[in-house]
Amino acid sequence: MPILLLLLLLLAACPDESGRQCPPNTNVVGDYTVTFTAQDGGNECIAIDPDGGPSVRLAITPPFVKPATLCVATANDGGTQLQLLSPGKGTKRSDLLPDGGFHFTGDPVPPGQTTACICDVNIVETIDGYLLSGGAFALRPDGGLPLITGLTATLVDLVTDAGSGPGCRCSFPCTVTYSLSGSL
Repeated sequence: MPILLLLLLLLAACPDESGRQCPPNTNVVGDYTVTFTAQDGGNECIAIDPDGGPSVRLAITPPFVKPATLCVATANDGGTQLQLLSPGKGTKRSDLLPDGGFHFTGDPVPPGQTTACICDVNIVETIDGYLLSGGAFALRPDGGLPLITGLTATLVDLVTDAGSGPGCRCSFPCTVTYSLSGSL
């Protein structure tokens, strides 16, 4: 009996963190580790040093990792809504497409963001990708999700001049692009 009591106390001392961030009326899909790998999206943001120093990519290299939680809810139209929560980034929402696809758009980041451009910029973020389920994605007959083992996506920050005038070290518009790979 004392061993059982000790086990119960240990379990009570370690609350389940999974889905702790999910908003009310949503269900946790999972907590993922997302790796961000910089890509050249074709119009990459590069800050040029006017004094002839080295150019600086706005995309962060080498790859870095951030936590993310996926939640699912019923959308206003009765469909399935996917929600992406990441510390410091708020909640992004997307309709879940029949093939497991999603399209998250972030609110524009207010001007005044500090970047290597050395001027005020506007940033609009989009994330397009797919949920991974270990096979072809298909909703369950009851409308629920299969086991989601990860995600794959592309994040694009569209960076534009916030009207700060001369002295900016970047050519606008430009993009900062990352491939995302998320796993449990």
